[in-house]
Amino acid sequence: MKVKKTIWIPVVIGIVSGILILSAALADFFIPLGDETSIGIGEIFTTLSAALGGPVAAILTLLVPYSGVILLNLDQYTETRSLVIALADASAHLGAMLVVAICYYKLVYPRARKTGIFLLGWLLTIGVYYYLAFLPLEVVLLNLADSDFGATYSFYARNFIPEFLGTALITSLIWLAAPTRYRRPQWVESKDAPDQNL
Repeated sequence: MKVKKTIWIPVVIGIVSGILILSAALADFFIPLGDETSIGIGEIFTTLSAALGGPVAAILTLLVPYSGVILLNLDQYTETRSLVIALADASAHLGAMLVVAICYYKLVYPRARKTGIFLLGWLLTIGVYYYLAFLPLEVVLLNLADSDFGATYSFYARNFIPEFLGTALITSLIWLAAPTRYRRPQWVESKDAPDQNL
């Protein structure tokens, strides 16, 4: 794996994703899934930006919305507890996004020419993101940040099923619509890339 010398594309991916997440959060924009269930667009953009932009995009994708929300709502973040909880949540997201970046580059992208296998790999990556990376980190970090929080894996795992399914479906549709050449990770020089002319 050779990291690209120019990082402007991952920087743009991260900043644009972060701005879109912040804008959606400020506008209270949610995607309805039916049965009074909806998801925010945050996880859609975090997973896609991590896959395409790697660690640089992951950091910027989180930095923009978290700092924006804190700066625009300073009155809600006057206590240290609120800031520590926000930092714990951001850290859990960052750890899980790095897992997505590595899984995508090493396992999913090399199979980009075979759309069915690519999408299956992506769905498994989203499952890993939620249930093996994000949720365990979230529970541990939130409980460390505030022992009264009482976060448990089983509670989060049950409540994240609609978000997992919605994120998996929407991101899979985005990948399906994207030509193979646009699936290439922008943060590494890829020598064994699939045919880029598809």
